[in-house]
Amino acid sequence: MEEIDYSVKKKNLYEEVAAKIERFIIQSAPQSGQRLPAEKELAVNFGVSRPVIREALKLLKERQLIESHTGGGTYTCKPGTQNLIDVIQRMIQMDCIDYHHVFDMRLLLEPHACRLAAENGLSPEQAAALDDTIEKMIEFQRVTDERVSYDLKFHALIAQYSGNPILATFIQSMTGLLTPLIREALIPAEGHTSGVEYHRRLLEVLRRGEGDVAESLMREHLKVSAQNYLKALK
Repeated sequence: MEEIDYSVKKKNLYEEVAAKIERFIIQSAPQSGQRLPAEKELAVNFGVSRPVIREALKLLKERQLIESHTGGGTYTCKPGTQNLIDVIQRMIQMDCIDYHHVFDMRLLLEPHACRLAAENGLSPEQAAALDDTIEKMIEFQRVTDERVSYDLKFHALIAQYSGNPILATFIQSMTGLLTPLIREALIPAEGHTSGVEYHRRLLEVLRRGEGDVAESLMREHLKVSAQNYLKALK
């Protein structure tokens, strides 16, 4: 079992302490959920004050590497994908990324994810989940926000079924940016029916495990969606 390296220098103590504990947590990832020594013990072992330990633990908590249980100590944990998603969305929004770039990224990522999902083969449960989102899209046709959320869920599920967690995370990170774009794309009369039809065709291709066709069909679907968006703007 790995042990914490308690040697630290006298500069930027809390950051160095945090780095030492972070290294220990990453190396011990398979045993995620371990309880860390108490603040007092950490302070003694590192040879620093307890405020330094508190700042280090605060930094680790922000990085989603530890979690505190009231009255039960501090435990190691693995960061979730939402943290990365939030960071990417902030970066894109602060840089005022144009919708063209968002669609370009979709064209790069989603067709490949769709191919992988087809090649992996859908389980009955996965096929049912995709089918349910299509039915919800139809049910909430006139409730725009709900309609959009189920549209995006369909794409997020395919990314998840690709089996590539990094690819799925990047695709999911675009969902917040895509919401207003898809809302606009639904304004043309054919926007809703086109989306539902493409989703149905994609589901059938995924069920048959046809990777080439799935990739091509997803690319076509995204291009039509972009055209509907531009049509709505005009």
